Amino acid sequence: MTRLQLTFQRASMIDLNLLTIEPSVLKLISKRTALELAVLPIAVKNDVVIIAVPPMFHSQVLTDIRMLLGNAKRIKPVSVSRDSIIAAIHRFYGTTDS
Repeated sequence: MTRLQLTFQRASMIDLNLLTIEPSVLKLISKRTALELAVLPIAVKNDVVIIAVPPMFHSQVLTDIRMLLGNAKRIKPVSVSRDSIIAAIHRFYGTTDS
């Protein structure tokens, strides 16, 4: 089992309907990129960016996110259904395309 799989297995499921996401966190990833990758930044805690990802995702997604955020940032994936992520992206980012 890879380190990524172990990390992801420890990630907890969350309900995006219960969250409030700070605008500064949403600015970490554009709406367009969030939709393309089916990911949503939900919080930053102690320099760790918590990102909602679908249960079955390709490890390249985390590599892409690390490149976007800069390698200095650590990423903690949390498992959320893809449909919930897409709905939350539209809800939190609104009608903007950026």
